[in-house]
Order: sequence, then structure tokens, then C-alpha cells
Amino acid sequence: MKNRSICARSVVPALYVLSLGASLQAQTIEINPVVITGARIEQPLSQALTSVSVITRQEIEKSQSPTLADLLQGEAGFEFGRNGGPGTTTSFFLRGQNSINAVVLIDGVRSQVDSLGSLQVLDVPLSQIERIELLRGNASALYGDAAIGGVISITTRNGKGTPAAYGSMSYGSRNSLDASVGYGGKLEDYRFNVQAGIKNTDGFSAINTQQQPAANPDRDGHSGEFMSARVVKMLSPDATLGIRLQGGRSTADTDNTWATSPLDTQQFKKRNNTLGMFWRQAFSSDWISQVDISTSSLTYEDIENGQRLSSYGLFEGRQNLVRWFNTWQAGTDTAVSFGADVSSDNFKVDRGNAYEMQRNATGIFAGVTQKLGAFTAQVNVRHDDVKVDNHEPGSPTGSNRSGADTGLLGLGYAITPAWSVTGTVSNGFRAPTASEVSKNPQLKPETHQSSEIGTSYAVDSLLARVVYFDTRTSDAIVYKPLQGSDYTYESVGRVSNRGFEATLRSQWRAYTIKASAVTQDPFNEVSQKPMDRRAKNYGSLDISRTFGLYDAGARLYASGERPDGSHTLVGYTLWSFYASRKIDENWTARLRLENAFDKQYQLAYGYNTPGRGLFATLQYSPK
Repeated sequence: MKNRSICARSVVPALYVLSLGASLQAQTIEINPVVITGARIEQPLSQALTSVSVITRQEIEKSQSPTLADLLQGEAGFEFGRNGGPGTTTSFFLRGQNSINAVVLIDGVRSQVDSLGSLQVLDVPLSQIERIELLRGNASALYGDAAIGGVISITTRNGKGTPAAYGSMSYGSRNSLDASVGYGGKLEDYRFNVQAGIKNTDGFSAINTQQQPAANPDRDGHSGEFMSARVVKMLSPDATLGIRLQGGRSTADTDNTWATSPLDTQQFKKRNNTLGMFWRQAFSSDWISQVDISTSSLTYEDIENGQRLSSYGLFEGRQNLVRWFNTWQAGTDTAVSFGADVSSDNFKVDRGNAYEMQRNATGIFAGVTQKLGAFTAQVNVRHDDVKVDNHEPGSPTGSNRSGADTGLLGLGYAITPAWSVTGTVSNGFRAPTASEVSKNPQLKPETHQSSEIGTSYAVDSLLARVVYFDTRTSDAIVYKPLQGSDYTYESVGRVSNRGFEATLRSQWRAYTIKASAVTQDPFNEVSQKPMDRRAKNYGSLDISRTFGLYDAGARLYASGERPDGSHTLVGYTLWSFYASRKIDENWTARLRLENAFDKQYQLAYGYNTPGRGLFATLQYSPK
């Protein structure tokens, strides 16, 4: 009997360890997840005719990335530039396009931009995100103006299961703190999720004072607070009503290359708020319709030596948007999407006098995806109208109206159950921004022509894809200096980019593997120069493995040299290592060593990047 007791005491812990190990083993990469962004309908990633990448909640937690930009770095078709540390000016380059030739969706709703066309949700906290889909390439026929380089579609966390609290706290190098707490779940006819958090870091000097000696060499920190809420009410088995709320504010210390004294201090303060409602109705088992109404506001201030700048020191923007979207399963092999987008943006800039800009946009769209045996065809069409007005005291109103008809045609063929080939052709456009129209109301919209052809191999444990792409831009809007400090814009540019992308998602034995490789040639055909801050070659490799209660991995990112004005940013290689241990069913401890070999590199000339950093996270996530 005593021996049986000893045996029982030995077996129970062993079973507990095995159960936790099995739980960790289950947390492997999803090889062929369902995606929506590529055709605005649900389809397995392996069957998407467009080029799409997916990042799940599990991958976000495992990576322990500090920002959205750092999380996306390494995805095919994605590069970014940043003027210092987190919170400073960041530019996303999708498929080699300019940073304003991209669209970010939050829960399917187009996010706000400023008068320059710059995206303003690039610092969305990762703790709020459930999933990200990255659509690479010209998607104007699906998402309208500026969706030339691609689309980043973010799905926020929604309540599910028994209501429970969750949260995490990270602390590490440069006195960096990142903490969030939330509560969510399902209660009778309600699903809800509420969350709040803070970020703070002492940072590092944003500017390299050896290259820009006039700047202040002090540390440039970053702090912020954020919150979000999402509540969904089941009105009936076929209808739901929901409300979304997101808000945040941040302060980033920056440096000025034109400072009059190295003792000068600069700050960039920003506030974002979004309120949205949606109604989702299943009119039948085949037809689902959703209406989204949202309003968002943006304010940012440039502060120098404690005082807001008297010229261009304050920017205020507001966006009101209505979206109507439908999916209809017209047949077993036929899926249809259609709808409309209407938005109104108002911008106010304090440049010493009251200056106001108004932008109104309307788009209608439709698409169909059809399977015919081994063939799959996708057709999307869209019409957009964009009108911009500028109101400046003492000057006549400047107006610009542009419209575009865009389309996408895709065709795929399954050679075998595993092998397939795909191809797409599309055209797109970018309307002049409010700031560009303020300088030249006669600007024409940029026009883009794109094509790509690829092949993919998909089995249970592996999905690999190689794509050749070619994009050409006409009437590109370019900056033109005038006398003194004045400037204007012209629609005379021509830009091209062509190259190859390779992606891999695999589960091999006990290893989880993600990899990408890109070779491209983003080129300004007017100046006969490569595009700034974009590499001809870059890629990544992420390998992880489970060892009992532990999960450990390594991530490599490599980028070739990039031009930046008259300077060249040298190529670089970054190694990061991460590990986690499951303490029990609810608690997980994580550790991340970023830039493990303390590589010195730049994403923009004259600006520093973070060196080696060690960060620890304690996460509570009840099952």
C-alpha cells in the first residue's frame, strides 16, 4: 500500500507537468488561419489570391514586442522608419510605397489620418489587439483612397467565455514599464471587454549628436495612458448591437536638429479618442449586413522649452464615418461582398492664424469570389469621390475634387491539393491630402498599376508562398521648393517597385517556424534614385520550441543598406531571444532580450535606435 501511495504521489505531478506541456504544445502557430482582408470574405490563408500575413494573439504575446512597428518588423512587405524611440514620428512603408500610401483598419473601420495623410494609430497598444492581418499590395479596389502599399487590419479583443480579469506587467531596460489590466467575457446576451493601461520609459537620446551636434544629448523618454471598451448585445439570434470606445494620450520627448541651444527640450503630446457603434443583422443564413458609425478626434502639440510653438504648434482633427458592409453567400462556390463608405474629416492647424481644412470622401464597392473546380476567380470594383477645401483667413477657399474607378482581377488554379498558382492585376489611386491641396489646388490624384503572380504550397504543417510583384505609379505628388522657405507640390512624379516576396509558416517536429524574405527595387524614375529609407533586401526568421513547461525562441531580422537623402543607412542584423514559463493554468512568466548583440543601426539618418534591452513580463490570463 505504501508503494502504491508513493507511486500515486509520483504520477500526479507527472500528469500535471504533462498536461501543462500539452497545453504549451497546443499553443503552436496556426498554419492556415482564416483571413478576411484579402477579399472582404472569409477564406483560408492558402486560398487567398492576394498576399496576406496573419499575426494572432498568441504570437503577439510570445513576441513580447513593445510597439506595433516592432511587432510587424519582419513581415514580408513591411518596413518602417522612426525618428528616435517609441512615440516619435514613425513611417510605415508597405511594398516600398510612401508612408501615406497605406490604410489601417480598426475592427473593419478605416482609422483617422491627419492633414498630411499620416496614419495616427501607429501606437495602438498591443494588449488591445486580438489579431492583425497585413494585406500587401494595391488594394484600392477593396478599401479606396491610399490603399496602394497595402492594408493593416487590426481586430481588437472581444469578450468570450466566463467573465474574468486578465492583465500583464512588464519591466526592463531603460526603466521601461508597460502594464495593463482588463475584464471581459460573456454574460447572458452580452459580450464585453474593458481594458486600461500605462506605458513609461526613460528612453535614450533620440538624435545622434555626433551627426547632429546642435541637439540636446539628454535621454528622451515616453509615457502614455490608454483605455478601451467594447460591449456587444445580442438583440436576437440574428441581430447584434455593439459599442466601441478607445482613448489614449502620450508624451514623447524629442530632439530638434535645428535647436538654437543643446539645452533646448522638445516634446510631442498626442491625444486620440474614438467612439463607435455598430449593428449587425443576419437577414438570412446567407446574407449578413453591418452598419458602423464612428467619430474620432486627434490632437497633438509641439512643445519647446515648456511652451507650445506659436506656429504649427497645435493640430486638431475630427473624423466622422459611416460604413455599410454586406456579405452574401450566393451559392456553394460563390461569395459576394458590397457596401459603401462615407467620411468627413475636419482639420484645424494653428500656424499663427486660424487655418481650417475639410475633406469629404464617398466610396461604393462590390466584389465576388467564385470557385470553378480547380479555379478560383476574384473580382472587385470600387468608385470613390474625394473633395478637399482649405479655408485661410484673407485668402479665397482652395478646393480640389478627385474621383477614381478602381478594380482588381485575380485568378488562382489548384495544380494539386497542395500546390497552387495565383495572379492578380489591379489599379489604384491616392487623392491629394488636405495639406497638399493647400499649396496647389490643381493637383491630380496619383494613379497606380499593380500586378503579381505567385505560387504556394500548403499542407497541414507548412504553408509557403513566393510572389513576384510589379507596381508603377503615375502622377505621383512630389514636393517642389520655391523661393526662400516656400514650397508647393506637383503631380509629375513616376515611381516603380518590383521584386519577390517569400513567406513561410511551419510546424516541424517540436519547432514553430516563421520566415520571410524580400528583394525589391523601390525607385524614383524622375530623379533616377532609390526611394529613401527602403532596403532592396530584407527578411526575418523566427524559430521557437517547447521544452516541457518552457517555451523558448530566437528571432533574426536583417536589412540591407537604405538611402536617406544624401546619406546612406548601413545594413544591419538584429538578434532577439525570448522565453516563457507556464507557472500554472493562469500565470505565465516571460523574458525577452532584444538587440542581443547591441547592434548600432539607424532607421533615419541622425536618429538613434534602442540598444540591447532585457525585459521581464508577468502575465495573468485565465483559461
